[in-house]
Amino acid sequence: MTVLPRFLSGLFFVFSLLLLSACGGSNKTEDATAVTVGASTASLDIGFPERFTTISATVRDADGELLRNATVQFSTSLGSFSATEVVTQTTAETGRGGSNDAGNGVAAVRLYPGQSAGTATVTVYVNGVQTTTTVTIAGTAVEPERPVPASISIAASERAIYVAGVGQMESSTITVRLLTSTGGAAQDAPAGINNVRVSFVTQPNGGELLLGTQASGQLVQNTKTLDVATSNGVATLTLNSGQLPGVVELTAEALDNTGASYSPAIQTTASILSIASGPAHSIVFSYPIEAGIQNMGNGTYRREGGLLVTDRYGNPVADGTVINLGAIDSVLLSNRAPQINYGFGSSIIDGNASTAANSTVFTDQSNSLFQSAVITRNNTNRFIEAQDRVLIFNAQAEDKSRFVAALPNQANSVTVNKNYLNTETKLEYLIGASLLGMQVAGVDPAKEGLVSGQAVTQDGAASFYLTYPANQDTILTSCISSGIDTRHSPQGSAQVFVVAEASGSSATTIDDRACFSYISPAVITSGITNISGDTILSLEIKDQGLVRLPFLNFEAGINYDQGNTGNLQVSVGNCLATGSLRTDLYGQCELQITTTGGTSGDLATVTLGVTDGTPLAITVTVP
Repeated sequence: MTVLPRFLSGLFFVFSLLLLSACGGSNKTEDATAVTVGASTASLDIGFPERFTTISATVRDADGELLRNATVQFSTSLGSFSATEVVTQTTAETGRGGSNDAGNGVAAVRLYPGQSAGTATVTVYVNGVQTTTTVTIAGTAVEPERPVPASISIAASERAIYVAGVGQMESSTITVRLLTSTGGAAQDAPAGINNVRVSFVTQPNGGELLLGTQASGQLVQNTKTLDVATSNGVATLTLNSGQLPGVVELTAEALDNTGASYSPAIQTTASILSIASGPAHSIVFSYPIEAGIQNMGNGTYRREGGLLVTDRYGNPVADGTVINLGAIDSVLLSNRAPQINYGFGSSIIDGNASTAANSTVFTDQSNSLFQSAVITRNNTNRFIEAQDRVLIFNAQAEDKSRFVAALPNQANSVTVNKNYLNTETKLEYLIGASLLGMQVAGVDPAKEGLVSGQAVTQDGAASFYLTYPANQDTILTSCISSGIDTRHSPQGSAQVFVVAEASGSSATTIDDRACFSYISPAVITSGITNISGDTILSLEIKDQGLVRLPFLNFEAGINYDQGNTGNLQVSVGNCLATGSLRTDLYGQCELQITTTGGTSGDLATVTLGVTDGTPLAITVTVP
């Protein structure tokens, strides 16, 4: 009873092995070791896009047996594995020999001719094994003729460009499309025929140009209208700006196969772009009223300033316009107020300074001090030297700023670094340098920190900073009358000017409103706030950086209590050192206050104040 089941079990095992052997023994891609390829026909014609050749790949295993269920990859260098779209790579599985597959161990795909003639190299690949076959594709593709245009569109790559010569984008690509009624590309013109006309409708008339390629292949340009040819329904032109800003409006028109206008005309007009921002023509300085000065904490202050830079039409200049900056805080020679006495017994002021076109000589026939003009800085005599700045206030912009080229060798003239462009007389000028420590730097939005001697515009504006020593020897330099400030010799030589130049030929501005300002509010202090009779009151005025403020004017007011029965009279005199209500060289004041009359208990209040400062109240009491 136990022998028969064991016998049948062994019989079934042998039968299974026989079945596997009869089926080839393998059916996995990983078992493929050889592949052959062939084509049902050796050639195709692109004139018959529906016809195909069958590419068959036969795969075998290591025993040479046909391999079923293996995935084969097909690729072709030409033609397509689809009749309706371009397919150059595909896969297929080897069959089992049934009626619905390519055959036992065979994978097959269809190759269609496509639209290009040549030799198609078909590669088959399976499990690291590949082989190729070739199919010749002959004939010429027939491209259906596109219909004539029904409409036309026009577009610009840049809607805002700049006038030529300012270092910014000066051109825009103009794209014109001829469109069919369904929105597709319309037909091109026959060879040699221009089928698009582009014309200016509105323009600044500053020399704007249209450039494009005609049907002949020649690149042409015109300031009014231009005929060009399309390629696949598209014409591309370039619009270059001129020297003037303004709106550019273009008309694009489609032309027929003879280069003539359609009837009715097929055209469109569009305000396509704007030309903006001519060269810098005007520079205006401005300074914030509040919070414009920073205490750097090392004995220096930094004052903020702003620049507005425009072209001659009021447009902000292009972003990135560089403004060169310079500063003067010491004047060596001038013929303008404040008058500076150089030790010759009289002030030098006249109207005889002149320049000559194409000459580097600056002359003042009434002034013989170019060689001998001297000021004292750092306890040393300082004469006019090479690279000192020569500023002419009432000259044309291109002549306002120059530099001394060499030590003056004539008593009434000096040679500068480059020619003057104009012949001018009755000029108002000064020669100076930065000798008191003032520095000027600006902001470049593309860089971190300040940039020495220049600022860069953004939206037509730029920021700059003046850094200067903040102590009682320099504070308020050029902020107060030169007839009062006695700290620098000769008196009146300490003047502050800032120079901004955007172009050596069009935009230079000299500003005299900058000075060594203090940080407000100023504070008046005294050791006492109550007095009972005649008093010399010791005062001191400091700013928020605790710097004493010399030569600063203040005011005094007196208020009497309503119970002033004894007719108390209080009088505020002057500071003893200055003879006025003004601090001395050290920012101090010995102020005389006198009282008359009054009976015991009478009260008055003396209020001392400085503009934008904190007042000091002194109570006067009759004991």
